[in-house]
Amino acid sequence: MLKHTWAVLAGLMLSVVLGAHAACLTAESESNNTDSTADTGVCSGTAITGNIANGNDFDWYRLDVTGSGTLTISLAHANNVDFDWFLYRETGSYVAYGGTSNNPETGSYSVTAGAWYIRVKRYSGTGNYTLTVTGPLAGDTTPPPTPGWPCTLPSGVDLGLTGSSTNVDRTTSGGFVLMGGGTDVDNAIRWMIGKSGGGDVIVLRSSGTNAYNSYIYGLGTVNSVRTLLVNTTSEGDNACVAEHIKRAEMLFIAGGDQQNYIDYFKGRAVGAAINHLINTKRAPVGGTSAGMAILGQYVHPGGAPDNATVLANPAAVAITNNFLSVAALANTVTDTHFSQRTREPRLMAFMASVMYNFSVSWQNVRGIGCDEATAYAMEPDGTGKVYGANDCFFARATGAPERLVSGQSLTWDLNDQALQVFVVRGTTNASNTFNFANFTSNNAATEYWSANNGVFTMR
Repeated sequence: MLKHTWAVLAGLMLSVVLGAHAACLTAESESNNTDSTADTGVCSGTAITGNIANGNDFDWYRLDVTGSGTLTISLAHANNVDFDWFLYRETGSYVAYGGTSNNPETGSYSVTAGAWYIRVKRYSGTGNYTLTVTGPLAGDTTPPPTPGWPCTLPSGVDLGLTGSSTNVDRTTSGGFVLMGGGTDVDNAIRWMIGKSGGGDVIVLRSSGTNAYNSYIYGLGTVNSVRTLLVNTTSEGDNACVAEHIKRAEMLFIAGGDQQNYIDYFKGRAVGAAINHLINTKRAPVGGTSAGMAILGQYVHPGGAPDNATVLANPAAVAITNNFLSVAALANTVTDTHFSQRTREPRLMAFMASVMYNFSVSWQNVRGIGCDEATAYAMEPDGTGKVYGANDCFFARATGAPERLVSGQSLTWDLNDQALQVFVVRGTTNASNTFNFANFTSNNAATEYWSANNGVFTMR
């Protein structure tokens, strides 16, 4: 097991610096099939849920051990399956394992400070599991306490409330809106309101005003709309900010700079609260522009040029992982303002970067781009429809790149058909559908994108 030592040390130092401010990992994030793509943020005593889907699915976790002590590992799973765990040092083969038929599968091992790894694999069967590790680990040892309600938001975070100040609790149904930016798509917002049960709406942003309050409130029946401005790490860690998000029945993430969202939301209380809405409360969550850019499993932090120069070295294009946990968007990277800024080569470079830097197979990598004034409204099962005035683009690979090497231009040609792209036109009533789970549509045009020595072609 060869490691990039500097990256491991940098990650360890970051975990120590963040200390009690970093949110604990509570659910695995695919693809974590190798040690180089291992999930991070494992905290002592905090249970992590995961899933083994098949015999080739291995779940890796990095443990940032702060000092000498004992790690105790417990792996629980359903009674009709048999999963095992393996403990590794930073380099070398495993040093301990739980490989019996016991449930939970438990064991302990004496460790010293540094990076350690756990791999979870199947012996038989597939399904869900819970992994709990206790010992001298970086990060929170306990989740932050739930604040009293109502709680006091930090100064400058609350940009105002439209509607009732009395919080309500309504039944919600999950769903996601990926909006490409520019003019907002009224009916996509109405679709979210319908899934909110008429509850409380939070608009989340790191810059801007509360202009969404009256706009969303006027589109349908909701109890309230409140805008929260989170633009510091301390606000992103604030328990009261997180509690406001968790109590909402609908969340809309405004446009802006997705790097700010990575800095202020990812791995913090705000990020955990968003994931709570998605996976526990199952409330509708959507975003426009930067708000759409962070919904996929893989996220570009912004700044890549719009032209084909990104294909000169796609392995170097920055992509991050482990932000939000949307199962229907696993292995997916998104882009916005799409046709208006000619971002087809950019999305192809993002997909290549995901493959190179996170070992995602060509069979699994996906890309979604949406034009301005256009939105993809997706159910949790991957079915969806396109609202608006322009197009959304859904890209998948037809084969592996011929050349994807660090420092070299991309050749992903495959007879001019490297990426198969379904183009779905938005309409006012979203009459055109797209099933992202199986790449089928009732009415889509098909394009093929390719790159030869960094030269992009679209047919």
